[in-house]
Amino acid sequence: MDKTIITVAVTGNFHGKEANPAFPLGAEEIAVAVYGAWNEGASIVHIHGRLKDGGPTNDAAFFQEVDGFIREKKCDIVIQHSMAPANPYLLGLNTHIADVDDGTRTRGTTPPPEMVSLEISPSNMILDNKVIETPWNRLWAEKIARELLSQEIKPEVEIYNNSDMDDLDYLIERSVLRRPYYVSFVLGMHRVNNQASRYSPKHLMHLVDLLPRDCLFSVVGIGKIQFEATTLGLLLGGNARVGFEDNIYIAKGKLAESNAQCVAKIVRIAKDIGRNIASPDETRDILGIPTLKISNNP
Repeated sequence: MDKTIITVAVTGNFHGKEANPAFPLGAEEIAVAVYGAWNEGASIVHIHGRLKDGGPTNDAAFFQEVDGFIREKKCDIVIQHSMAPANPYLLGLNTHIADVDDGTRTRGTTPPPEMVSLEISPSNMILDNKVIETPWNRLWAEKIARELLSQEIKPEVEIYNNSDMDDLDYLIERSVLRRPYYVSFVLGMHRVNNQASRYSPKHLMHLVDLLPRDCLFSVVGIGKIQFEATTLGLLLGGNARVGFEDNIYIAKGKLAESNAQCVAKIVRIAKDIGRNIASPDETRDILGIPTLKISNNP
């Protein structure tokens, strides 16, 4: 690729300000974090619903509010909503079953998001000896992907292990994904997610070798391996995701001051190895996303 796509995941589904005081909560703080990351070179933002009190939410109205604040700042970053359900234990629910709906919260905004993350196989998250079951499967993913295709919403297919590549092939064979296919390799979540793989250079290179034709990829490194994994991904011709959802540190033992600082670091690494950074409009062109229909002039 001539251009490198940088995604920022500014807020996540589990930890919060207790982990890093700079962690953004609430629609306004999230939008401010997005704006800062965009100024440093991020062209896609991955958004989870987190209220001011730290509670997670699947409510489409919350996503609508965040999107509105982002666009009010004349920020043309590509907006990607997470399809991951809210953590039921943070919601105070006594259940191990996560609320995996039909994607209403991701498509219930006006306008709808330009992208969504799409998980394609079941997983169990294990946190504090509690299990959160997320019963995705390839048939559910096919249904959602077909609806996304009809609305011109680009899915980013999340790959956690080698077998997920078979589910990706299934979706391609069913013609519910449009070229170029875009995937993210999520590595390093193996301690809390029984479907996830640990990171190693050889494993990441193997996953890249398994990619179908017409497929672009990004690397998501969880925790301390974030910058090592994303740097290798860049060297292999891929793209990168950073941000507080995945890692709250900028260096060993040093908390990051902001999501923007994380973006600035991976942008510097990319440029140092000769990669150019894609703007949001260039990212839309690369991924086949329709042109943004807003003015970006103050």
